[in-house]
Amino acid sequence: MIWNGGGGGGGAKRGCFQIANALTRRCKSNLKQQDLENEVYFVLKHVHKRNTSEKCPSISVNSRFLQEITQLSRTDLENVVIEKDLDIENIAPGHKGNNLHFMLNPQKFMQEVLREVCKRKNLYGKTENLGSKKLKILVDFSSPNIAKEFHEGHLRSTVIGNSLCNLYKAAGHDVVRVNYLGDWGTQFGVLLSGFEKFGNEASLEENALAHLSEVYVRANKEMKNDPTMTERAGEINKHLEAGNKEYLKMWKRFRNISISEYKKLYNTLGVEFDVYEGESMYYNKSKEVIDCLEERGCIERSDTSELVQAWYQCPKSGNKREVMLQKTDGTSLYITRDLAAALERKRKYGIDALQYVVDQRQVGHFINLLNLLNLMEPSESWSKGVDFCRSFGPIEGLSTREGKVLLLRDIIDDLSEAMLESMQHPNRKYSTEGCDSAELKQRALTLAVSHLIYTDLRSNHNRPYKWKDELDNVKSWKLRKGNVVPVQYCHARLCQLLENPALELTLNPDVSMQQLISKNPTSVSVLPLQLVTQIARLEEVIHEGVHQSQSYCIHHYIESLVALIGKTYENFKVYDKSLTQEEMEARYLLFFCARQTLSNALQLLGIPAMKKV
Repeated sequence: MIWNGGGGGGGAKRGCFQIANALTRRCKSNLKQQDLENEVYFVLKHVHKRNTSEKCPSISVNSRFLQEITQLSRTDLENVVIEKDLDIENIAPGHKGNNLHFMLNPQKFMQEVLREVCKRKNLYGKTENLGSKKLKILVDFSSPNIAKEFHEGHLRSTVIGNSLCNLYKAAGHDVVRVNYLGDWGTQFGVLLSGFEKFGNEASLEENALAHLSEVYVRANKEMKNDPTMTERAGEINKHLEAGNKEYLKMWKRFRNISISEYKKLYNTLGVEFDVYEGESMYYNKSKEVIDCLEERGCIERSDTSELVQAWYQCPKSGNKREVMLQKTDGTSLYITRDLAAALERKRKYGIDALQYVVDQRQVGHFINLLNLLNLMEPSESWSKGVDFCRSFGPIEGLSTREGKVLLLRDIIDDLSEAMLESMQHPNRKYSTEGCDSAELKQRALTLAVSHLIYTDLRSNHNRPYKWKDELDNVKSWKLRKGNVVPVQYCHARLCQLLENPALELTLNPDVSMQQLISKNPTSVSVLPLQLVTQIARLEEVIHEGVHQSQSYCIHHYIESLVALIGKTYENFKVYDKSLTQEEMEARYLLFFCARQTLSNALQLLGIPAMKKV
């Protein structure tokens, strides 16, 4: 099913309901009204969209789909809707004859959509009741390794994961946001051995994360030339798992420092988590994991060491795969801790699906994780309705071990300065009247963070980035496509218009839309209908993003919405002496709903809509 113009507005919902209602009255199958309506409504959300016609928005239904569920002929389908529903103005076959296009009355459609926006405001676009289709989804994202500064590599998982959580929640699902910190394992042995050799308390007090990151890089370089350093890191890791008090005290100190600093950055990015977890919570449950897999006959043990491996037959290729679960010295591994974490999450939260937002280079690990979970708990659902692993393109050339990173705080500071310079430029479009320096800096910071998020989510998450050296890379952030400034400027301009006391207009959701519909459509006269059609599509696009586990569709939606707002704004002035009061109220209502929809869409990406830019 295809909704030519929107699944989320009141007009679209009512049109679907009317079609379902009329079909049910003549339906030859035993399908109940509510079941049929739900099928029509939800299938509608997950298909390719087409543009509306110039005269009428339309709902396009796959005729075979309707014939199958109603047991009606194509002729019966056409006659049912034509006879019963006055909101459906016409019906026409698709280009290839596969679809039936139900053309909605444009005035009633616009009226219902705008009324729905006014009624629901901040909730507009969000699904109210999914019923049996509602899922509880746990999303594991961001997950930095502690004692390392937050860099641009962490940004991708953080903003993609946050936007996906927003989409799932808006689509009516329950969401648990988890930050699973890399706070255990070999890398921490490397850090502690490095701190023994290169650590400095004064530097730690001055800038803890910067000093710990420097120590980690130096330790990795040293290990390439000094085998004893590698051995020492392994020894410390083993002491940690054995509960050595001295090393656990250092570990806890560095962990607390890291979380405190990370929370400051998450606050700047506008990202929140329901739960902070860590690998350290699960290393002591490795034996339970290994015992469970041994019961399934999937374990191989070494005769000469404590090495433990699991094996399974790949469901797709049929090939045997081996996965190491325990190292030769008896310490746990990432995969073992992840298995224990997944089992505990299933028990604790009662989730229907797990989703990990990770770099593409980790996909192999999560394929092994899912297959082993299916062996351990074959009756459980681990990825119902979403991708178990939502991978994203890596930043090529970036390496924390070699120190090839650009720190997120430096990127934000640099972009904030650039935004501030633009605001203070003599030819600026920005509103700075009555604005002190502190407020200007805050606006610049909001724009900088908005720009980082908006540009990262502009395209398919699978696409990689190329890492560039230092200053060149800083400059590239300013020049990246998908600039958020015009989007924020559009919202701020609508705020200025709607909050102008000179207009002396009030919001009237019941004002007639007749004044915004032309009997002789032109490229300009159809703009209000096109804008309302785009407004109505928000819920549909949200479900499209959920279906694909991609948030770039919201970015594309915003770009189209802003373009239509701009064109309509230029051609349909709200205040004009030649207009009647009713005409001005209709235009005021249109732009109010456009602003609300733009704000709601930005919030889905984790971007606050600005009232002043």
